[in-house]
Amino acid sequence: MSGVEDALAQYRAMVDASLDCVITMDVDGEIIEFNPAAERTFGRTREEALGADMADLILPPHLREAHREGLERYLNTEEPRILDQRVELTAMRSDGSEFPVELTVTRIDLPGPPIFTGFVRDITDRKRAEDELRDSRRRIVESADAARRKLERDLHDGAQQQLVALGMAMRLSRAQFDSNREAATELLDEAIAELTRTTKGLRELARGIHPAVLTEGGIKPAVESLVSRAAGSVHLLEATERRFPAEVEATAYFLVAEALTNVSRYAEARRTENSIRCDAAGLVIEVKDDGRGGADPQAGSGLRGLADRLAAVDGELRVLSPAGKGTELWARIPSE
Repeated sequence: MSGVEDALAQYRAMVDASLDCVITMDVDGEIIEFNPAAERTFGRTREEALGADMADLILPPHLREAHREGLERYLNTEEPRILDQRVELTAMRSDGSEFPVELTVTRIDLPGPPIFTGFVRDITDRKRAEDELRDSRRRIVESADAARRKLERDLHDGAQQQLVALGMAMRLSRAQFDSNREAATELLDEAIAELTRTTKGLRELARGIHPAVLTEGGIKPAVESLVSRAAGSVHLLEATERRFPAEVEATAYFLVAEALTNVSRYAEARRTENSIRCDAAGLVIEVKDDGRGGADPQAGSGLRGLADRLAAVDGELRVLSPAGKGTELWARIPSE
């Protein structure tokens, strides 16, 4: 085998092994190279592609004219617009479906008429991940706004009204203290009772925002408190006593809290089991119930909210919920 043949064989092997689509066209826009990755991506065989007009084969109709005009402009002026740059555009499969790709076009430095090779990468998964990230950020912002509005309502309708009533009772007591001490004492007793109720309400509100037991004792006592208050047969099988960064503990706590809320509202479960343990990669949380299953992470805001909360700390969430066979929620939160 000659040196030229050897080089061509090596080039052919590299093109065939490439994970990116390699598509080469001549000066007339006809395809002269179409590697296996291109076959898989576009759903066409190499034999179908060779000699076909590149624009007609892989570009959607609305982009074809712009491609031809760009090729003609370059051949007339040799002023590159997209050569040797990464651009994103829409491509078309053999079935007519469109999908996003990243394209880099380069001119092959050979004697004779120009030859152009395009390196094409399907970026459908990346675009989907970017869309989901944007949606997740939007949901986090909306959730935070909703939480602030709820806190404002709770304070206005609860503690604020109780404190207003307490202030009125104290003023009445002061006004009657000299003339009617018995009535003043009764008003003071009512004020003390109202103060107790207000303090209890504020304590409950604070627990919903960030429970003191979590700050003071960590995951284990906080989740034990959740389990003790949960409706139905809820059991904590295992809970680590190790302390973690505050954001990790808060994420784990509210994940369990939301999961138990979902079980009580929707699962119709007879038994729910929880465990929180450590492995080499972080904190692992599992919540399992024997309810009716069928939970869809994409359908409701609760599970989406959990996924968003975990994504904020680089965690991961899995939900297995076959209809009629209960639900298993598994999550891992990096602890370092």
